[in-house]
Amino acid sequence: MMTSVYHEGKSVIRPIAFKPLGGRLSAGGERYGSTPVLASRPPSHLTLYGSSSDVREGRWCGSPQPASLSALPPATPSAPIHQRHHSAIVTKSSSVLSGADKEPVPAPSPADSGVAELERDQHDYSTTERIRSHEVRVRAARGLMMQSFGRSRDERDAELARVRRDRALLRQRLEDTEWSLCQRAGEIALLKTQLKDAQNEQTAKGHEYLTLKADCRQLREVLDKKEKEIMRLRAETDEKEKSINRLQSEVDRLTNDLMESVSDLTKTKETSKNEIERLKTELKELRQELSDISLSGYEGIECGRTMRGIYDVCKTNEYHWNSSDSALEDAEVQRLNGELPDSCSEPCAATAIVDRLKCELEAKETQFNNERRKWSEEKDKVLRYQKQLQLNYVQMFKRSRTLEAEVDGLRLELELCNKNMKNLNKHGKTIEL
Repeated sequence: MMTSVYHEGKSVIRPIAFKPLGGRLSAGGERYGSTPVLASRPPSHLTLYGSSSDVREGRWCGSPQPASLSALPPATPSAPIHQRHHSAIVTKSSSVLSGADKEPVPAPSPADSGVAELERDQHDYSTTERIRSHEVRVRAARGLMMQSFGRSRDERDAELARVRRDRALLRQRLEDTEWSLCQRAGEIALLKTQLKDAQNEQTAKGHEYLTLKADCRQLREVLDKKEKEIMRLRAETDEKEKSINRLQSEVDRLTNDLMESVSDLTKTKETSKNEIERLKTELKELRQELSDISLSGYEGIECGRTMRGIYDVCKTNEYHWNSSDSALEDAEVQRLNGELPDSCSEPCAATAIVDRLKCELEAKETQFNNERRKWSEEKDKVLRYQKQLQLNYVQMFKRSRTLEAEVDGLRLELELCNKNMKNLNKHGKTIEL
């Protein structure tokens, strides 16, 4: 016995009962005395003998397909099995004859033909088994389809009976509704006549309602105008009262300021008088001192104390003038001029101060008189304005009283109009009902 081990990338060799002959390999790689290699055989069993799908396709071509298999794609028609087998043999023989030019074809062995027959029988048996199982499945599917069809037919018959019963009921109800509709038509005709009469009355009431509404609108506009005028007058009175209070506070402030200014003026006047008296006394004392100092050593010299006067005095007193003593005399004169105050300039400064104080006093008096006059004018103006405000307030109070009376009358008229409108609306609603 020969055994073979299967490895990846190698073909399987079947053992046989007789010893193979060497050197009888064909050009295509086949040899006698052994089964041809499966991977290297060009025509397969499917091409030679056909497949079960071909048998099923040939079987189903003549018979109608069930509804459950209608979704499958249509199969292409094929030739019968013996024709395909014959065509495969012819194809193989032709291929062998075509290769005879290259190398002579050896005769087939009896072992190869026996194996082929066994394989063909086994293939036919498996094909018939597949066909039988397929027929069983098809019959089961057909039974299920028949059951579902019977069930749907029963349901359809039941639905048809129910629809017929509903139609009979609806026909009876339609007759009843037609009869009631005729009765309702008579009632509607009667109600239409009543509605026309009610509409005529309603139009008359509507015209009356519109006239009353227009009157009410006019009264409301007048009332709004009166209320706006009252609000405006109240605002004016508030503003006038505020201005009166403000002016009163201003008058009080001005009186206080005026009293303070008067007291300040009197104080400044008294202080200025005292200052003037003090300055006058000081001026007299200074004049006396100046007269005493100036006339003590130089009785004959005038106020200038120039060199000419000194020369004249010396000449009258028979003073012998020397050039050596002139420098000493000049230095003495300058010293006296620097130390002693001038009797002519001091009285002039004091008089200027007195004049300035007099001017300030006159200005204060004029300012005081102007302030007094202005205060009296403001006082008179405030009094007149206060009297005018009092008169305006009295007039406004009277007008507000009259306006309030008019508003009350208009409010009563408006309430009466509203009551009449409500009564009209109620009457109209009853007519509509």
